Amino acid sequence: MISVIVPLYNKESYIKETVFSVLHQTFQKFELLIINDGSTDESLTIVNELTDPRIKIISITNSGVSVARNTGINNAKYDWIAFLDADDWWAPNYLAEIKAAIERFSNQRIFATGRTRLFQTQTERYSNNFLPKDNQSGIVNYFQVIAIDMPPINSSNCVISKEILENVKGFTPGMQRHEDHEFWIKLCAKNKILFINKPLSFYRKDTLESASQKPFLHVDFMSYLETINLVNDELSVTDKLYFSNYYNKFILISYFQNYYRYNSIERASIFLLCKKFTTTKTLLLLRTLNIFSFYNIYGFYKTLRGK
Repeated sequence: MISVIVPLYNKESYIKETVFSVLHQTFQKFELLIINDGSTDESLTIVNELTDPRIKIISITNSGVSVARNTGINNAKYDWIAFLDADDWWAPNYLAEIKAAIERFSNQRIFATGRTRLFQTQTERYSNNFLPKDNQSGIVNYFQVIAIDMPPINSSNCVISKEILENVKGFTPGMQRHEDHEFWIKLCAKNKILFINKPLSFYRKDTLESASQKPFLHVDFMSYLETINLVNDELSVTDKLYFSNYYNKFILISYFQNYYRYNSIERASIFLLCKKFTTTKTLLLLRTLNIFSFYNIYGFYKTLRGK
């Protein structure tokens, strides 16, 4: 059996479709935990009107998506946890495919499926050269995948053993951006992913409330860097090389987008932590950006590109 966790904050336009995609699964042995994170719109009213006995609604003071997900984990009664964001949805056979994979690959503890991004005018299916072939399943190395592209796991396409979720002590409370990516890094340091390469999970990229619209706060950046530093020490030599390819690029892009928001002390703390594990080239580029700390070069770059 599976506990499905949906963190809910002001998604009145989407939450019913999300919940119905769970209730209409061909595999029906689940509980659905909706964690209302202090919604101020009609989201709570909408879910309160749903009468399925498998739905459990837990309301908390607005604390952020990490606390909402952790609340769901702590209240889950089953050994497998499925995450689904409140504006995303699943194909009807999503849980059935996961359940079959759990039975077939009984030693695995992280399962993920193919996913599709939906923009306002187009869709885009996730792909990566290191995934199993289309419509096939196989074990993937998280760090090998992120070395070249987006992660194989997100907050709406995975089912994970509750035991290993508790071992890494949940999502970091308070993070406003990249809290999920930081969590996957910790989770996958010692666990591979069984990936089912079928388009079973769907997520929106056209909502104004998307976390990707938020700045990467200094405290969140530091938390992410500290996780990189800790996880890096746990990896094999090969995985360290994959990871280095990822985090040097990630740090440069994130810093380029946000450095002008940080004061001199904050920029210095980021630089000092990066000195522990990044390349000389990365440090040089970070130092160069600091010369222009008074100016939003990224904003100028977006203007030139017409975005």
